Amino acid sequence: MHSKQTPKIILPHLNWSIMRLKEAINKEDTEYYRGAALQRFGLTYKVAIKVIIAFAIEEGETCVTDEDCFKWLKKKQWLEKDSDWKLLIENYQSVIKQPQITTINELYHNLRAHYTILNSLSERMNLVSH
Repeated sequence: MHSKQTPKIILPHLNWSIMRLKEAINKEDTEYYRGAALQRFGLTYKVAIKVIIAFAIEEGETCVTDEDCFKWLKKKQWLEKDSDWKLLIENYQSVIKQPQITTINELYHNLRAHYTILNSLSERMNLVSH
């Protein structure tokens, strides 16, 4: 049996994942916790894309790529004007490619900004879904 993934079904998972991302970012800055925070970022990003796609489908739209999804969000004005969603996508792609140590440090330092984008997006989606 195949169930439709609606925003109301996926959104709580995004909210939970965002809380775990914040916890991971606030941990002690060690190699282990950096790795854990980057993993959590990757998981949170994937859930965010699923929610975006579900919202788009509900409105008769489609997102073929992650960039399409963020352009749709921008059109909906669900992103802060100054949010660097292109860097968010780029960093996610780097995380899933098993980055080198120098890249890990750079990615880790971007996590707070990425958290802010994802959290703000989640808050807007929660308002729309209620």
